[in-house]
Amino acid sequence: MLLFRTLLIMALWLATALASSYPLTLTDEQGYTLTLTGEPQRVVSMLPSHTETVCALNGCLTLVGIDDFSAGIPNTSGLPTLGGGLFGFSLEAIVALEPDLVLVSEFGELAGALRQAGLTVYAGSPQRFEDAFTFFEIIGQLVNRQEEAAQLATSVRAEIAAVVAAVAGRTPPTVYYELDATPFSVGPGSFIGVLIAKAGGQNIVPAELGDFPMLDPEFVISADPEIIVLASAPYGESVATVAARPGWATLTAVVEGAIIELTSAQVDLINRPGPNLGAAVRLLASFFHPDAF
Repeated sequence: MLLFRTLLIMALWLATALASSYPLTLTDEQGYTLTLTGEPQRVVSMLPSHTETVCALNGCLTLVGIDDFSAGIPNTSGLPTLGGGLFGFSLEAIVALEPDLVLVSEFGELAGALRQAGLTVYAGSPQRFEDAFTFFEIIGQLVNRQEEAAQLATSVRAEIAAVVAAVAGRTPPTVYYELDATPFSVGPGSFIGVLIAKAGGQNIVPAELGDFPMLDPEFVISADPEIIVLASAPYGESVATVAARPGWATLTAVVEGAIIELTSAQVDLINRPGPNLGAAVRLLASFFHPDAF
């Protein structure tokens, strides 16, 4: 009985320690300070990674509106869609929902327009791999789900660690990850680049080219990747279009049939730095080392 009481007290203390206290004041990625007087009950999320995080923290029921790209995220059906998070948004529709918190990107004009309309806004988004875990904590604070945020971070890191262990010691194939056919790709410092490395792949793009470089097609030809991952597939690129590019037909990935045409759902999984990072790493690893799973 004494042990039970001790554990109960510790659990209650931990829950209290991890709960947000109000008024809560935070500074967002644009340098603006926002103050919440109480736990938000009406949240609008205008970024898919934020929507996924709110829901992963058991906060889906607080959502009253989402951006168009969040449509399809589990447990958001029936919520009004409010346009794009960077452009094409409906300011009037957002204001009409009377949210007590709006989560937006730090890029674009939406944050400023919402502040001018008198709404409470947090502007910021994860840009690198570790940023995703930082935003679990930030959003956990904002929606008073700090205990859930800590659990989420632990769970996602464990998922990733399991994949890293599964592919350890295997020779990493060289990988070209294509965002679009310009060709626009990802560097090793980007969050997608980190996912590729953790999944046991060797990105052909060097760090000095930046996180999201536009490549010279001749660079890809000279790098001769062993695997090509087409995040551009939902937009019309395919095995056939890649093979038809000048000089690409003799690439190892083309000759060996190692071109992955991602579905829209798979692109969302990999390209969103949020609570599905573990699943994203596992998916990539299944392409690079299919016999490891």
